[in-house]
Amino acid sequence: MRQALQSRLMRKLVLLCVSAAAVSGGAAAAQSGSGLYGRVVIYPALPVCQVGSPCTRPAGNVLLRFWRSGRQVGSVRTHANGTFRVPLRPGSYAVTTPAAKLKRPGLEPRRATVPQGRYARLNFTLDVGIR
Repeated sequence: MRQALQSRLMRKLVLLCVSAAAVSGGAAAAQSGSGLYGRVVIYPALPVCQVGSPCTRPAGNVLLRFWRSGRQVGSVRTHANGTFRVPLRPGSYAVTTPAAKLKRPGLEPRRATVPQGRYARLNFTLDVGIR
């Protein structure tokens, strides 16, 4: 009887382990794919840059929009430290931001390429027209 109980407990433990592996495998699959990650900084961040002081600052809460064939197909808002991560299908995209409507701004680079099956790092610089 004791052996039968141990056998049942062992089967339940194996089922529990298999279930846990399936769930964690599903989470890993959800995180895989393709897209972009990186950081957006404002440059210049000061009217006058000085030697020894950074002339950039993180571009927090900036909306990046990704366009393909004239349609917006993705967007992401940066974190306070300027970082972002956005899932996108492999291919080439135009990148814009509403923040670029300020004075004489520009977002560089203006194009992004997403590789097959992975996330690529791409950092952006936002010129908000401070001079």
